[in-house]
Amino acid sequence: MFKKVISVLLLCLAFNVHAVPTDDIANILAEQEAAWNRGDLDAYMQGYWNSDKMRFVSNGKFRYGWAETLAAYKKHYPDKATLGSLTFTIKEIKMLSNYAAIVVGRWSLDRAKDNPNGVFTLLVEKIDDRWVITHDHTSD
Repeated sequence: MFKKVISVLLLCLAFNVHAVPTDDIANILAEQEAAWNRGDLDAYMQGYWNSDKMRFVSNGKFRYGWAETLAAYKKHYPDKATLGSLTFTIKEIKMLSNYAAIVVGRWSLDRAKDNPNGVFTLLVEKIDDRWVITHDHTSD
């Protein structure tokens, strides 16, 4: 009996079964949504990889770097009125490996003067044991 238990444990370890981390990835967007709606862009940016190699693509332009992206957000959304209320709707999270996923969804802003909306595709990677957005392609 003891040998059977050991054999089963060794098989489990050999196959190194991992739970799919889609909940962890969805939580990144939920935390970003909450931070945006509080007007806290610094907290919003915590979902992104804090690196000069982080990429943001929007309106036909490429932006590289966490700090540059935060500065652009603060420039384009200087107050609560321009921030509005953000809603993310995740359409799909596709795991590419144990360390990478593609997230596809919609975004919308509810503001007094307008209601812009669009779509996004994110590359989310596990870096230093933390899921972060390394590439964001957002469009209207």
